[in-house]
Amino acid sequence: MQKIHFPYLALALGLIFMFIIHIGSEINAEHITRIPILSLLIMNEFAFFMAASATYIGIKHMQNIGWSTPYTFIVAGCAVLTLRFIYLGIQLWPL
Repeated sequence: MQKIHFPYLALALGLIFMFIIHIGSEINAEHITRIPILSLLIMNEFAFFMAASATYIGIKHMQNIGWSTPYTFIVAGCAVLTLRFIYLGIQLWPL
């Protein structure tokens, strides 16, 4: 796999991780999440680094080769996921 294809994979996996984290962070009647909080935080951190790396690789590729509309939307989706994973990680962290 070439590095330029990584944003496509990262966007798909990031959306899957977002779905799993949202479902797993629901709190039941005993005020316990469906998935343990440490597991949620590890998944969130992995997904954040994956999306941030894809955003970086995508931007560098677009600077070198040029802008194409579909690739730009994929990289923008990775950037949005990166910001969302930052916000979600702050929400999940028990204070």
